[in-house]
Amino acid sequence: MESFPFETNVEVRFSDLDPMGHVNNAIYATYCEQGRVAFFSEVFDVREAEGFEFILARLEIDFRRPVLMGDPLRVGLRLSSVGTTSFAFEYRLTVRGEVVAEARSVQVFYDYRRHTKVPIPDLFRDRVRPYLAPGVSC
Repeated sequence: MESFPFETNVEVRFSDLDPMGHVNNAIYATYCEQGRVAFFSEVFDVREAEGFEFILARLEIDFRRPVLMGDPLRVGLRLSSVGTTSFAFEYRLTVRGEVVAEARSVQVFYDYRRHTKVPIPDLFRDRVRPYLAPGVSC
C-alpha cells in the first residue's frame, strides 16, 4: 500500500450516522478536516483557529465502502503538490487497513485581513518536506 507519512485516528460518532446506520457522505469532509487539524497541530504546533493561514478551495472524495459505528477509522495525509500560493493534500481513510475512502483537497494561503491569497512561506515548505508524496517537490 502507498505511504501516507502522517496518520491520525478519528472517532466515528453516533451523530455521524445516517438512518441506514453508516456514516453519512457529508461527514467524510469533516474527517478530512480532522486530519488536517491534527497535521497542523503536530507539524506546526497550531492550537488556535488563527494559526490556519489558508482557506480550503477544493475537496473531492471517492467512497469505497461504508463506515459503521465503532469502526476504527484512520486518516492518512500526504502533500501531493506545493505551488506558489496553494498546496494539495491526498487523504486515505482506512478501517483495519482497508481503504474506505480517498480524498483530495486544495488549500490556498490567505491573508484574512487583506482578503487576498499570499505566497507560501518558506517555513511551510521546510516543515512539509517529510510529508510529500513520492515524486513531489517543494
